[in-house]
Amino acid sequence: MNIDILLGKTVEHLIEIEGTKTLVHKQMFSDFLRLQRDAAQEGLDLQIASAFRDYNRQLGIWNAKSRGERVLLDKNEKPLEFSTLSSDEIIFSILRWSALPGSSRHHWGTDVDIYDGKTQRREDVKLMTSECIDGGPAARLHQWLDDRMNMNEAYGFFRPYKTERDGIAPEQWHISYLPIARRMADNFTFIVFKKNIELSDMNLKNEVLNHAEEIYRRFVMNFDLP
Repeated sequence: MNIDILLGKTVEHLIEIEGTKTLVHKQMFSDFLRLQRDAAQEGLDLQIASAFRDYNRQLGIWNAKSRGERVLLDKNEKPLEFSTLSSDEIIFSILRWSALPGSSRHHWGTDVDIYDGKTQRREDVKLMTSECIDGGPAARLHQWLDDRMNMNEAYGFFRPYKTERDGIAPEQWHISYLPIARRMADNFTFIVFKKNIELSDMNLKNEVLNHAEEIYRRFVMNFDLP
């Protein structure tokens, strides 16, 4: 497999959804449209808030958060006081909500963050748990999707961060296309992961390398399967 696909450094595996600038993996495109059409029949408007994100975009997010230019959240989605955090605390606070550059499933084009266009405007979507449950604007969409997944009628889509696993926070809005994502994960070895960090321009690189095995175990390979 082309390592650049795993790391988000090429778009050769992607296709643009017509009328948008959204890129997804070519081999998941038709099944996503099928899922979207089924949702529409139930009065839901399944839309993508975020899909492919390239390496440089992820690097920018990481570096901004590591400098305190973006808010860091605790496990309850509450803001942390950046000035009081050690380097290690900063790293693991970021990883709770954002992947290392080169380690995001969004690089693969197989994973998308979704919302209900019937009840939400894309610019207002915050991608928070409160939007997805108990009367939240996307709650009905996510209940419908859970039901489809439980019946194995979601065309291969599943939630990789459905439960709390002492790694990335649960992300109800994040769905993944198993037929391709499984192959990507199998090829994203620790050797690939560590080499990417060593060659990167990310902030706190040495500190990340000191925790490389733990980060790989808890925040890269630690996800739910269907």
